[in-house]
Parts: sequence; C-alpha cells; structure tokens
Amino acid sequence: MARKNNVSDIGEQINASVEEPKERSSRPMDASGFLPTGSTLFNLMLSDRADGGYALGTMANIIGDSSSGKTFLALTAFAEAAMLKRFKDYRFIYDDAEAACAFDIPYLFGDKVADRIEPPNQDTAKPASDTVQAFCDNVHDALDDGRPFIYVLDSLDSIGSEEEINKYEEQRMARAKGKDIKGSYGMTKAKGMSELFRLIIRKISKTNSLLIIISQTRDNIDPMSFSKKTRAGGRALKFYATHEVWAAIGKTHKKRERVVGVDAILKTTKNKITGKRRDTTLPIFYDYGIDDIGSCIDFLQSEGYWTKTGQKINATHFDLSCTREKLIRTIEDGHLEKELRKITGEAWSEIEASLRLDRKPKY
Repeated sequence: MARKNNVSDIGEQINASVEEPKERSSRPMDASGFLPTGSTLFNLMLSDRADGGYALGTMANIIGDSSSGKTFLALTAFAEAAMLKRFKDYRFIYDDAEAACAFDIPYLFGDKVADRIEPPNQDTAKPASDTVQAFCDNVHDALDDGRPFIYVLDSLDSIGSEEEINKYEEQRMARAKGKDIKGSYGMTKAKGMSELFRLIIRKISKTNSLLIIISQTRDNIDPMSFSKKTRAGGRALKFYATHEVWAAIGKTHKKRERVVGVDAILKTTKNKITGKRRDTTLPIFYDYGIDDIGSCIDFLQSEGYWTKTGQKINATHFDLSCTREKLIRTIEDGHLEKELRKITGEAWSEIEASLRLDRKPKY
C-alpha cells in the first residue's frame, strides 16, 4: 500500500516545484510620448515622469473654477511644445470659443508661440467654434489636414448646438406672438460630444496629436474635498479622456497689497497612464506664468527632503542655505533648473515606491 503524504511532505513538494519569484520589471514610457506641461510636479502627477506630461495621441480634460489657471495651463502646453524640436511640425490650434482670452501671448509665452497659434477656422467671420457641430467639423478638418496638432478648446461650456439654437429661436418667436410655449430644448451637447469622440479618438492616436478640452464649473470647487460638479459634455467626456484634471483656487499671492498670482490646486480624477489619483499645488503669477522652481522647492521642503531653519531653506543637494527667494534666484542664475527637476523627480519616485504594497507579485 502506498504511503500517504503528510502535510510536511506536501509542503516540501510544492516548494520544490515553485520557482523563486522574479523581481517585477517596469517599462517606463519614453519621454517622446508626452508633451510637458511646464510644471515638473504636474508632469509627475500625470505620468510619473519629471519630463512627462500629457500623453500624445489622447484627449485631456481640464475642469475648474473661473480664474483657476485652466487657460494658463493650456497655453503653457503650446509654449513647451515650441521649445522642443520634435514638435516643429505640429499645428498649435487654439479654439477660443469664449472669445475671452486677452493674455499678452508674446510676453508670457514667447514670440514662437504667438507666431504659431492659429484659430481652428481660417474664416475670419467665424474663426472659433460656436456649436458642437462646428467644433466637430473643425477637429475633423484638422485631422484631414494630415499634420499632427495640439488643439485646445476653451471652453466646452461656451458652445451650444444647432438644435438648441433653432429651438430657442422658435420659442422666442412664439413668446413674441403671445403663444404658449411647450416642451424644452434640452441639451444635445452630450450626444454630439459622444459621437465626436467615438469618431476621432483613434485618428488622434494615429497622428500622435493632443486634444485639450477646458470645462467650467458652475460652482467653486472646495479645494479640500474636490466635490463633484456638473459640467458639459456628459459621460462621454470622462469616458474618452486619458487625463481628467480638476483645478481649484488656493491662496492668493500679493505684492503691495495687490493680488499678483494664485495657487492652482490640481487633482487628477482619471489617469489612464499611471492609474493613480494625485494632487499638487502650482503657483501661477499673472505676469510670469507657472512658477516651476518655486513649486519644486516647496515640494522638497514639505516632503522632508529639504529642511528649514528660521527663514532659511537648507537645500542640501545644492549645498545651500538661504531664503526661498534667494534660492530661486541662485537656481535661475546658475541654470540649475534641470538638476532641480531631476531631484524632484527622484524624490517623487522614492515616495511612490514607498506606497507600494510589500507583496509578492500575482503575475
């Protein structure tokens, strides 16, 4: 009669037949697959790369309060692309549907950007989208052109639909004649956006283009909770977006009792690149733009990589101990921005590694 295996024997047999678990390998995406945002922390938040940012071949949605920096972020993307040779053939299409952008583009973002930004429609009588249908046509025209592009719609809330406009005119005429008004001209924007994304998302991917859609919120976002708000575009906008970012206004920056900038508090609520939900704070100054150096210094200090003694920050990586303002000047004058981005990226990666479960990989 064969001897029955006891529990110890079975355990030994299993251990003998199972290979030692291999260390999990990671394959980071190449930087060429991203468009930098102009902020190291924003890049890291979107892609886990200091030199990353928006994923090319996708659509991103930036939602936020009025004056929370949404347009600044979008125009900064143009400025970053203008500095990189790999974007020399890209079209910079700014669809100012709100007709409200009055930024001094050459001063804030450089002549290269000012010279390359173009409206979606060369018809001067109707250069920007005013309906969902016009927006769809403009995006399709850009795709048919064949050249890759960065297309910014600012903003989705400012465009309606042809059906809404026609229905409104019918009701307005009826009211003028004293007739009863029945029914409504309910939103058809969500349906139009769903059809658009279904048709263009693969074409955008093939051309390595980027579509950035700015959305407004009806109420101010609570920066502590980022509670959900209604927005135009329906569920299709969230479904097809690779990155969904919400922006809220934090503290204001003042000089001589006048506001000169704000802190934009950003939070990702969808990220198909890393799968993570992260947030960060970016100082944005009206006559300068995103303060990348300042935000990196604040991050390194808040996470304990650099300490503070009195008013002096101990920037150990640079062997410096000085005030925040002097540290910024020293980094700028010494052209140490690239090194600062590297230090910030390494710190971010170290923190992310510490958050992983200490478990054997399942697969």
